[in-house]
Amino acid sequence: MSEPVLALAASPRDWARRLHRHVTDHGGALVRRTVLHPHDTLAEAYDVLVADDTTSFLTRNLVEQLRAQGRRILGVFDPDDPRGKQDLIDLGVDDVIERGAEAHEFVQAVTALVAHDTATNDPPLVRADGPVTADAGEGGTRAVHVAVAGAGGGVGATEVALALSCAAADRGRRVVLVDADDAGPSLAQRLGASPYPNLRSAVDAVEHHAGDLARALVPVRHGAVLLPGLASSQDWVHLRPAEVLAVVARLRSLADVVVTDVGDGIEDLSAWGGPARHGVGRALIGAADHVAVVAAGSPVGVARLLAWCADARTLLGERKLSVVVNRAPRGAFARRQLEAEIAAALGPVACALAPVDPRLEQAAWSGEAVTAGPFLRAAAGVAEQLLELPAQRRRLLRHAARAS
Repeated sequence: MSEPVLALAASPRDWARRLHRHVTDHGGALVRRTVLHPHDTLAEAYDVLVADDTTSFLTRNLVEQLRAQGRRILGVFDPDDPRGKQDLIDLGVDDVIERGAEAHEFVQAVTALVAHDTATNDPPLVRADGPVTADAGEGGTRAVHVAVAGAGGGVGATEVALALSCAAADRGRRVVLVDADDAGPSLAQRLGASPYPNLRSAVDAVEHHAGDLARALVPVRHGAVLLPGLASSQDWVHLRPAEVLAVVARLRSLADVVVTDVGDGIEDLSAWGGPARHGVGRALIGAADHVAVVAAGSPVGVARLLAWCADARTLLGERKLSVVVNRAPRGAFARRQLEAEIAAALGPVACALAPVDPRLEQAAWSGEAVTAGPFLRAAAGVAEQLLELPAQRRRLLRHAARAS
């Protein structure tokens, strides 16, 4: 058997230094790197993660994700702290060891974990309900994640996200709509729902198993539920992108479609010494299967759309973008001009024009989702394209929408 490969969670305790020096001098294991962030633990290739009971990012959800990837976790505890060992056991780590153990004892412990995996196909200590990952949808299929962003404030991205969710639900999909706008969360207020529990409650449920994720979901329309956003835009400092990604991954195991409203902010102010704002939106855009951006139906709106696309190009990668022009003019000439400007700048992108719709204004006043009209039809067209709905089903639904 080859030497086990280790990742060490950064620790102020001396066990990490002693273990690293021992394997460098005597072998028995190989230290791949020291990790500071949960993203690093999931991205690196190694056999065993060694982490303290005080490691801030070590949660049960992370443990489950690592073990689903075939990794093992050795927890290090302080014998003078009676709670540390039990906390590690509650998190579901594979084995524990005292911080004062000799370096060769650490090597023996990790070797035993790897040898156990070689001898059996079943990982040790697997929970009865099994780990949940982003690919664990019903029947082994992967739920679709659509991120909806706004090219500027007040363009109607929230309304488009809501309409997309309802259109997918109308076609028999189980849909979760997540208000992930950390600058201006508004879906709970828009639908007259309670702002509690919300996204932070969902993070507690998924990351720390504190509370019930299902209790944070509010019914919107047959087959669609809402996860409300932050109760206050100032709460963004308490929200980490990795935590929100973990929530979305769990929701993707429960639904057919997850729509995230990420708002209009994607700039990375931390690169200029500013606050680390909009990290959630950037992370969700980067993780989504499809991205739809909403722009205002005017020359200024198109200019802001192009600026947004330039800022988002590294987040989008090779994925194709869907554009929704909201409150588009009714005149055929102006509409063709908008489409031509967008196509000339962005190339062949899917573009839907949503006209001004009085039903939308009435629905907003009533705290309800739009049930029919040209705005919903435009959003449904985007949903049909992204979700690849059957053609016959589309025609029937469009006829019903027109009749209403």
